[in-house]
Amino acid sequence: MKYKTKKIVTAAISFVCTAAVTVSLVPTIAVTAAVTAKTTDFLNLREGAGSDKKVILTLGKDVSVTILDNSNAAWAKVQTVSGKQGYCSKQYLSVSGSGAIETPSFSGTASTAVTTDRVNLRAGAGTSSKILATLSKGTSLKVMDASNPAWVKVQTPDGRQGYCSKQYIHMSDSSSGSSSSGTTAKPGSSSATAVTTDYLNLRQGAGTNFKVLVTISKGVTLTVLDNSNASWTKVQTSDGKQGYCSKQYLKFTGNSSSGTPSNSGSSSNSGASNTTTAKTTSNLNVRSGAGTGFSIVTTLSSGASVTVMDSSNARWAKIKTSDGKTGYCSKEFLKITETPGSNTNTNTNPDTGTNTDTETDTDTGNDTSTDTGTDQNSGSDSHTITGAGVTADMLRLRQTPDTNGKILANLPRGTSLKVLDTSNSSWTKVQTSSGQTGYVSSEFIQIHYSDEASNASALSLSTSSQSIPAGKTLYIKANISPSGTYINWTSSNNNVATVSNGYVYAVSNGTAVITASAGSYKATCNITVTNSEPVKTAFASPNIASTGAAVTLTAVTDTSRDGVQFVIRNPDGTTHTVSADSCTNESCQNTATKKWTATTAFDSAGTYTFTALSSRNGSMSSTGFTSNAYVSCQQDFSTTTSEQRRASDQIISLIAKWEGYSSTVYADQLTANQVPTIGYGCTFGANAIFYNNMTQTEAWSLLVNKINNSSYTSELNKMIQNYHFLMSQNQADCLISFAYNVGAGYFNSSSQMDFRTIMQNAVVPPMISGSLAATVTRDTIVRGDPSITGSEVCGISNGTSVDVTDTGFSNPKDGWYKVRTSDGNEGWINSGYVSLSNSDSLTHDLNYTNAYAMGTEMIRWSQAGGKFYTGLFYRRLGEVNIYNYGDYDAVRYNKYNYTYPSGAAGLN
Repeated sequence: MKYKTKKIVTAAISFVCTAAVTVSLVPTIAVTAAVTAKTTDFLNLREGAGSDKKVILTLGKDVSVTILDNSNAAWAKVQTVSGKQGYCSKQYLSVSGSGAIETPSFSGTASTAVTTDRVNLRAGAGTSSKILATLSKGTSLKVMDASNPAWVKVQTPDGRQGYCSKQYIHMSDSSSGSSSSGTTAKPGSSSATAVTTDYLNLRQGAGTNFKVLVTISKGVTLTVLDNSNASWTKVQTSDGKQGYCSKQYLKFTGNSSSGTPSNSGSSSNSGASNTTTAKTTSNLNVRSGAGTGFSIVTTLSSGASVTVMDSSNARWAKIKTSDGKTGYCSKEFLKITETPGSNTNTNTNPDTGTNTDTETDTDTGNDTSTDTGTDQNSGSDSHTITGAGVTADMLRLRQTPDTNGKILANLPRGTSLKVLDTSNSSWTKVQTSSGQTGYVSSEFIQIHYSDEASNASALSLSTSSQSIPAGKTLYIKANISPSGTYINWTSSNNNVATVSNGYVYAVSNGTAVITASAGSYKATCNITVTNSEPVKTAFASPNIASTGAAVTLTAVTDTSRDGVQFVIRNPDGTTHTVSADSCTNESCQNTATKKWTATTAFDSAGTYTFTALSSRNGSMSSTGFTSNAYVSCQQDFSTTTSEQRRASDQIISLIAKWEGYSSTVYADQLTANQVPTIGYGCTFGANAIFYNNMTQTEAWSLLVNKINNSSYTSELNKMIQNYHFLMSQNQADCLISFAYNVGAGYFNSSSQMDFRTIMQNAVVPPMISGSLAATVTRDTIVRGDPSITGSEVCGISNGTSVDVTDTGFSNPKDGWYKVRTSDGNEGWINSGYVSLSNSDSLTHDLNYTNAYAMGTEMIRWSQAGGKFYTGLFYRRLGEVNIYNYGDYDAVRYNKYNYTYPSGAAGLN
């Protein structure tokens, strides 16, 4: 398991208007008098004509505005009753007054159009209007009215009239021979190219509501055909495919520019200029360019202040840090503010000012059409949505369709999703494999259809048959080639078992066949659902109790149970029974449970195994869930002994805090295989059967039992025995947490670990008469004084033999050995880096571990996949502070003056 930090992935996409560019057949509407309009919904008033422009305010529904300029096909410049001026999307404006606006007319005597895909003919201009017919691709139409920026009124060859979405119409003017498919033709130079900086969707049009043609890999070179749109570029792939890509993930070369508006405008400000600053709202990467494909310059902590140098890009801000570093940050994680200069702004046109788009996707109003291509896909049952796959490295699932929505989960690349609603052009409502519903940015998913071909060349499942108790979930891993190919999962009987993304939920007793399919390839698994378990889980609290102290035994059942008993086996083999005397109802994700508790005490040290049984209609079950309580006679956390250790409640609480709680299963994005994870970071592999949608009580129980019964604890105790360590509870807590995060294999592996060497070097210092042979175990410095700040005598290499002539252990946690080298140099070496030749005969008391050496080494274990993670670093810092000083505060600063690794150079 790896620590779940926030990986910086821009999951928000600026809204793109359905007809935000000039079309040759859309007429100019001239204002002949004072024209007023009313908003038809909550609507943003922006500084400029485009959804990438800064929001001045959000107007309510039915608010009256005066139209100042109506020449733009999609945007109107308006003035509110309070005098504020700005631009609104015409789609949500209803013009009032008669004769105020000239009647639209076409330049030619007739206009025609051809459908570019299957498209619905509707009774009115909107997806809520009745469908009159579904037109085939290539149908010729007569254009009756193209004044609406998103819809065109047409007449079919058989005389029927209605409205079609312009997205799937190619129009031409018969008088001039001009044509339009919704974009102006401004080809780029033949030498203009761009390289993708991440996996990137190639779409049919300039917006996230357009169909995905193909997903392009990172590092692919494309030919730029049209770069006039501020956010989208028309490109051509090497195999001739043409479409549109978001500029955010393109690095331009040749004669092309990024096309991002500079927003310098034609206005001028006299006097002092405004100062724009920002604060990070999360740990945030500063990159060398405006995109996730650029290298990381540094990582800022949450709450860090920066100066905004350029905010013209809709999604990225160029900033300067407090120490002078410059780079680009995602605006999603910046709270940008503008401090006015000392002089008055004399700009006569404030809508073209220099500080545009200081926030992204925080809109509560509307800028875009709610028609998002559903007309294209509703014509035939043979072209239906079967699901979607995540194309970003990590995509956030949010509670609401905006970047202010609560983050429900982080979905890694390749995650399969059930599509629930595509009516919002920028956000798609989806359901995860665990049944969790929410919204994801449409730009970072690939929607799959029933009639699309698959590139699969092989498909198999991790199991062909399995039995599952009702109420539990089975994880089936699909092995597919090539990896990442979308898989469609189905169940033959959803009343018995349902399936999503390989997670099979057992509904009720019976059998079902689970099928995974990719194109022509299929694989199946036979499922048998058996009776539900009488007890879901159980645990004891505290996890380490003292003799005679109260111990609470807890069990969790479903709501059909009416009683619980705990059958306890004492260390001497005798048994006794305690009945639960308290019951509390709990629930999570519509799954209801009962929490049963009983209180008891134990008079002697040892391990007390207990089994929780439950009754239904007064009849007690013969089986249940088995756990144990541990009683210790030693309650001083700093005293070292050779006894077996287990985790204290203090460290379990910190592990739970560091891991974070998830009631539903998710794929951990920091692990190489994105392993399924639930609760407080509990992982499992293929064919695992577990409870999903778990309460915090269940999650705590799972965590406690996993820590107690797994290698995290057993390997630690094996290390104590193998190396004859005297270990304290503080030290055990640190190492169990470390193992839970990175694995327990480092405790007893044949490969020598630096932190384990430092522990092995921790001995009660012997009396030295003359000298004692020793070996240096790490490249280090010989110092003139027994202090980390002592003057440097010389450097010394790992494996060098020295003679120890004296010891300096006035503080056991800061021990030093005085040494003499073979060439006659004398000085002091940190005790953590010296192995005495007679150490096997000495007492290995870990309270003599050099705190500086141990701390400096442990915090280096802060990478995953070769990348430094701030969250992992602070976790290591908290763990080693517990080891060295019994400090459970988990501070996020260098309280004990360790030497930080290079990746943490900018941290406290």
